Amino acid sequence: MGGFGKLFLARYGITALFWLSASLAVAQDSSGSLTEHGHPNLQGYWTNPFQTPLERPSNLGNKRAYSAEEAQSLIDRALAMDVERQAPLDPDRAAPEAGGTVDNQADGNFEIMPTELARVDGEYRTSFIIEPVDGRIPWRAGGKDIHQNWREQGKARFDGPEGLTPLDRCLNPGAQLPLIFIFGGVGHELGNPAGDNPVRNVQIVQNKDYVVILAEYFSLVRIIRIDSEFRPEVGARWMGDSVGYYENNSLVVHTRHFRAEQSIAPLRSSDSFEVKETFTRTSDNEILFQYTITDPNIYSQAWTAQIPLQRMEEGLKLYEYACHEGNYAIPSMLRAVRMEEAGLL
Repeated sequence: MGGFGKLFLARYGITALFWLSASLAVAQDSSGSLTEHGHPNLQGYWTNPFQTPLERPSNLGNKRAYSAEEAQSLIDRALAMDVERQAPLDPDRAAPEAGGTVDNQADGNFEIMPTELARVDGEYRTSFIIEPVDGRIPWRAGGKDIHQNWREQGKARFDGPEGLTPLDRCLNPGAQLPLIFIFGGVGHELGNPAGDNPVRNVQIVQNKDYVVILAEYFSLVRIIRIDSEFRPEVGARWMGDSVGYYENNSLVVHTRHFRAEQSIAPLRSSDSFEVKETFTRTSDNEILFQYTITDPNIYSQAWTAQIPLQRMEEGLKLYEYACHEGNYAIPSMLRAVRMEEAGLL
């Protein structure tokens, strides 16, 4: 059993594990508009295949949508980048610049590059964020997360594994919840030309009392209780505590009680971080996923994003993403810093 299986079994117990296994086996490709319990049917495999960025490029100001011509130009540009990305490397290329940044482009070159732009209500959106009107995250001046506070207290990033982010430690995919953040900007303002496909893919399963969302990236299992109450007595959790209800043709989910150390630099959060999500099935093959984030310690106002999710093509499936078992980076980084402190580097 991989790390994901051990974690799930320890946390939710054998009954929940058997329930999930049975549910995953029987109800993935249902395309009816309602489940057997009369709820909006969101079940299946879904993906966000777009190059659209979370935040709008600052030079676009309040421009919410591209024209069809502008959108096609950006799609053509992405397709050309993909051709270049797949071309053989120059064997005579120069060595990387000393002290330069090494990113995850090499990993991403094995992924499928997203080229399309997200289209909502007939608009080719310039960003997933729609509120505030500038499409940008409204950072609060002076807002600090737990990592920034630790640095001010003298705890350096590489003093120990606890100082590193959950993504560094392979504890979660580097966001508070799957789908609300896609890694982007690897030398490209429109998004991530490296791909990052596992981040985009989820499977949704429903029964009368629960909705389960399995994220391919890090094989995270998220259990949403329907018509339930928050359980603060349980304490803060990875991915928070999620309760939901059905409203018309939508699933509405509120999530609170996140672990403060789950904060990441592109999407910082505190113990006041809260998310309200709405999953609305707009056609047999599309869900409009909307979320609003509130955290008065980090953001000057609540902000909202909309992401159209598409049903994955028939025959595609999710795979286990077992990061932690092979994560040799942490001991290597800590060892290097200890050697540097000892004057050995």
